Parts: sequence; structure tokens; C-alpha cells
Amino acid sequence: MRRFDKSGVFMIAVWAVFVSLLGSPSLMAEWKIESADGDTSIKFGFLMQGRGEIQDQIDGDGTSQDLYFRRLRILFGGNISKKWSFFFETDSPNLGKGTPSGDKVAADIYIQDFFVTYNHSNAFKVDVGAILIPLSHNSQQSAATLLPADYAAYSFLNSGPTDSRVGRDYGVQLRGFLANDHFEYRAGVYQGERGESSEYEFRYVGRVVFYPFEADKGFYYAGTTLGKKQILALGAGIDHQESYDAYSLDMFWDQPVGNGNGFTLQLGGIRYDGGEIFPELSIRDVLMAEAGFYWDRFKVQPFVTYYALDNDEEDLDDQSRLGVGLGYYLKGFNRNLKFSYTDIRTDNQPNRSQWLLQLQIFMF
Repeated sequence: MRRFDKSGVFMIAVWAVFVSLLGSPSLMAEWKIESADGDTSIKFGFLMQGRGEIQDQIDGDGTSQDLYFRRLRILFGGNISKKWSFFFETDSPNLGKGTPSGDKVAADIYIQDFFVTYNHSNAFKVDVGAILIPLSHNSQQSAATLLPADYAAYSFLNSGPTDSRVGRDYGVQLRGFLANDHFEYRAGVYQGERGESSEYEFRYVGRVVFYPFEADKGFYYAGTTLGKKQILALGAGIDHQESYDAYSLDMFWDQPVGNGNGFTLQLGGIRYDGGEIFPELSIRDVLMAEAGFYWDRFKVQPFVTYYALDNDEEDLDDQSRLGVGLGYYLKGFNRNLKFSYTDIRTDNQPNRSQWLLQLQIFMF
């Protein structure tokens, strides 16, 4: 493991202390406007994930050091009527992060999510808009409730080829819960990659989940509930367009363990096959595993992560990432700090280390 500049460590420590002071209780007040009968409402919020990062460079020569915003989002949503609701979210990812050319990312604010939902019943809902496609549990999680600081390393490998921005695509989705909430389905048709003159077929995505205990009823899944719920989710998904296919199998288990404590385990695998339509997405298998234990007395959650990428093509390098970390929940998901160390190993490249410290302030 290479040494890194002590000044970078000092800067990250100072930055973390400073921004943690910004998370005062007054920031957690809810911003909501509601009609007298309660049928119509609108709620405002934001997600800020400020990050300090030190990472060995790919060629093994030196380290990169960054202070930046991993996510900076504005959120609002609410009810149009008893049956209709909406959600809107912007993002400006990696704002301020250094680039190989020496510049800083000046990410434009863009619309990441916008969809309208018709809630006919618990068993039948319809979403229309820019939607996070339901391939896997990990990719369908809320960024505010992740167990580590970020999603699994390879959960969105299909975003570029399918012309989806961080897993989002334009379309229509049906979803609901059946059999006393033990069974969930999500199925949708989306734009996908259009090709010249929009000649390609539409993209079709589906997901089913079995819940022996409590169901995860949110549009976005939880990455951990901090000991609040007993959820065991056994899921499978498919993503298809023309000759492209992706298949997923996953398990999410969140288990309360007395006195407010909780254990979290997530396992998953995805096979991507770009086919003739996406030759750049050759056949590859990705695996992910995350485990953590929330200790309510001290508001801490140590965790371990493992991600692996296995390419079928011999000229493409395989990669694995093994990480350990600690989350400190000052006020649940509204205000927390996460620290992690990750060992990155890629075929035919030097081993690399990544140190990360992230502050999250979230209100919605």
C-alpha cells in the first residue's frame, strides 16, 4: 500500500469536523404544504453527501486527493389527489471532484427522477416518467439509506450502453403487492437505446420479490433499516432490449437483534450480455455482498463489502473490491458520517487503496 500525503489526511479531518457542525437539529424540520382536507400536498427536501477521498492512482504512481459533493440533490413530491402522486429529484453528481486533466467537475444540475403515480390499490400502481429501472435490489435502493457510502461497484454497468442516466429510463411501470404483501412485482416498458431514427425495439424490465416477513413498501428499497424492520427479500429481475439481456438474483435481509440493534446482509449477482446491440457490454458476471451490524447504544454500524467483476473476454481485466467501514448515525439517515477503506485489485494493474469519509445531510 502506498503512502499518501499527510496534508490530505489533515484536510479531510478538518473538513469532516466543519461540515458535521452544519447538521444542526433545526435543519431537520419538515418543509411541507398541505390542503385542509389532506388530499393534496407538496413536500420539499434535499440530499447532500459531501465526501473526502484519497485513492491510489491506476498506474500506481502517487495518489489522488479530493474534497467534493458525491451527491447534491433537490427533492420535492407529494399528492395531487387521493389516487395521484408525484416525485421530482435533481442531482449534480461529483461536483468539485478533480479530473485527470486537473480541472474540477462542474456538474450541471439535471432532472434525475420525475414520475407520476396512479395508486389504484395496494396490488396495482402505475408509474409514468423517468424511472429507476427495477433490475436488482441494490440498484433500486434509495441513495439516502445505503449501508456503505455508495452503491455496489458494478450495479449500473448497463447505464451507458442503454443510454440510461444512473439506471433511469423513460417509460411506464406497473407494480404492486399480492398475497398479503408477501409477493411484489414490477414490470415496465422503457425507451432504452433508440438507434438511428428510433429504429430499435423498446426496452422491457421486470422484477419479482418474495417476502416471508415484512415487505419493503417504498418505491426505493432500503439498504438498511437500522434495526427498525424485519425484512427478508428474495428477488429476481430481467432487463431486455433487442439482443441485450441482463439477469439478476439477490437477497436482502434486515433483522432486528434486541434493544434497537440490527443486522443487515445483502447478496446479489447480475449477468450482463450486451449482444449485438451493445457490443461494448460483453458478457460479464458481477457479484456483491454487504453485511453490517447496527449498535443502537452508540449509533454506530460497522460494515464489510465485497464486489467482483468477472469478464468472459480474456482481453478484459477482472476486478475485485474488498472494503471495511463504519457508519456513525448522529440522527439516523438525516445526519450521518461514514468512513471506509477499500482494497481494489485489478488484473495486470498494481493493487490500489481507497480511503473515504462522507457526511450525509438528508431531509424529506
